[in-house]
Amino acid sequence: MADEGRLRDEMNRGSKAAEVLRNPVFDEAFSILQKRYIQAWVDTPADQVEERERLYQSVHVLQDIYDQLEAVMTTGAMASEELDANSVH
Repeated sequence: MADEGRLRDEMNRGSKAAEVLRNPVFDEAFSILQKRYIQAWVDTPADQVEERERLYQSVHVLQDIYDQLEAVMTTGAMASEELDANSVH
């Protein structure tokens, strides 16, 4: 039963992550920030190494956030499948 509780928690977290990823406001904000950071990075003069590095890292951190939400969503889907499979037996 403790395992079932853990699976249900993962399923709920996955559902919430999916809601965020499907949210048009999140999608718009993510897209705007990604484009803004990349354009600023491209426009930064080569001699501004620290600023270029900061923008480069910003692009990657933004992607890390998205990837983490996708991972939680995937884990939740797998937990849901496992709960479904266990309920059949």
